[in-house]
Amino acid sequence: MQVPELGINEEKKRFELQIEDHVAVLYFEVYESQVWMLTHTLVPDPLKGQGFGSKLVDLVLGYCDKNSIRVIPDCLFVRSYIKRYPEWKRILFEQE
Repeated sequence: MQVPELGINEEKKRFELQIEDHVAVLYFEVYESQVWMLTHTLVPDPLKGQGFGSKLVDLVLGYCDKNSIRVIPDCLFVRSYIKRYPEWKRILFEQE
């Protein structure tokens, strides 16, 4: 299997990870220009339990970090991922 590559679909406001015939997605909303709310992760049933959700979240957080985008983890899966990998806390948006 080839290494999946992250794409961004700005029209649908989601990141997309193509895995063979399936697409795992992570939806986002632009809260401010450099602050994005990650709202929902969706992994197709045939891909569940294989680590693709975690791979997707890791790639999205890497994209945000590289592009100086702070994140608000509204999605429960993203929040639990950041708990497991606290090094990502550095890109969280802290509201005052």
